[in-house]
Amino acid sequence: MTQKALLSLCEFLSEVNPASVPSSVEEHARLVLLDTIGVIIGGSHTREVNRLAGEFSLTEGEKKGVICPGREELFPPLNAALLGGISGSSLEYEEGNSRAMGHPAIQIVPAVIVAGQSEDLTVERVLGGLIAGYEAASRVSRASSMRKGLHPTGTWGVVGCALGAGCAYGRYPEALAEIANIAASFALSPYIKNSFAGKNVASTFAGLTNYLGLLANLFFDSGIRADPGSLNMAFSQVVSDKFDPELLCDDLGKAYAIAENYFKPYPTCRFTHPSLDALETILEKEEIDPDEVDRVKIWSFKAAVHTSSKPPANAEAMRFSTPYLVAAMLLHGEIELGTLTDGLLQEPRLKRLVDKVEMLYSPEYETSRPEQNPARVTLRLKNGREFTHEVLYCRGDPLNPLSGEAVAAKFLSLASPVTGRERAERFLKKFNNPGSDEHMRSLIPLLRRAGNPTG
Repeated sequence: MTQKALLSLCEFLSEVNPASVPSSVEEHARLVLLDTIGVIIGGSHTREVNRLAGEFSLTEGEKKGVICPGREELFPPLNAALLGGISGSSLEYEEGNSRAMGHPAIQIVPAVIVAGQSEDLTVERVLGGLIAGYEAASRVSRASSMRKGLHPTGTWGVVGCALGAGCAYGRYPEALAEIANIAASFALSPYIKNSFAGKNVASTFAGLTNYLGLLANLFFDSGIRADPGSLNMAFSQVVSDKFDPELLCDDLGKAYAIAENYFKPYPTCRFTHPSLDALETILEKEEIDPDEVDRVKIWSFKAAVHTSSKPPANAEAMRFSTPYLVAAMLLHGEIELGTLTDGLLQEPRLKRLVDKVEMLYSPEYETSRPEQNPARVTLRLKNGREFTHEVLYCRGDPLNPLSGEAVAAKFLSLASPVTGRERAERFLKKFNNPGSDEHMRSLIPLLRRAGNPTG
């Protein structure tokens, strides 16, 4: 049953391209690709990525290499996909999909960018691979019941990445099904606590997904095959408790998962966003002195309340802590990349504000998920005044979307400090030209690190 459903899915995916999907889906997929590239560039020079790049780049005398956005070196294709996934996961700024319960794009984009450079594919071909891979990843996720304690990144994303790259290469359905079973053999079992505890091994999961997705294609070309039951075994007994193969091909083409994604306006865990949105609305309307805050009460769903369970050990863990992020927004008026530092955790005023934040579980909000991710914030001042705001749909959600202009502005804010503003804007202009025959091999060089980058 699973193999038949998988082949039906692959037959559909093999026909997916920007011309075959509704124009709104193509336009949205273009934003997803742009946003993810920006996030990759934004994380391309973290301490860990800088150290890894020296190990992954081409050695002297090697000539065949591709570009990892934001880096100046050339890399072997597999290493570029690995490094791109790590870069894009290091800031907690990547897009996501509530129905897929994870972050599909960062598990696919680095690999299809590499495929685009290696095979000199057009942007349209790469977009087709992204739409197809995103659909596959989301459907495998929805068909699965992931084991408790596993982070979704690195599980179903391996299959989505392999199929996305395979579709970009133009493979036929039977080959895609073979590649899906090969890739399923590599599904990881990443521990979700690493993210909440600020352990940066979590940023490597998407890197490995991209590496393994490309590798599954390379293995297929080399004659390596997997048992046709591999995907079913991986997602019914290994990383998942059960698997419903009918969901792989149910209502294909009626809606596309990539059009149901969310974009992040803050570089933090999505579960913290409704509280931040609500507080930001209050701060836009009222001038609040942080020293005059008496109490902040936040009602939200279970996963959001869980983020307040322990004090964060570092800036990475702070991205998952609603109380600390709320306190930081009260102090600084915003949450941006520069806001979240290890030094901020040591500020006495921040610690005093954190003690005034109370997280409360709302059963009503829990039942509304994943369609809604709600929160209600009530801020009380020492003089007795209170301000309350409720958020049902976070900024960036499908029903409260970021505009194309906002996604482009986010891209420029992340890319410009690395590539220089002029080159980032040139890339954006060329990229935002639907129907052009622009090739990735000529476009991606604009995203290399500039000698003297400027914002």
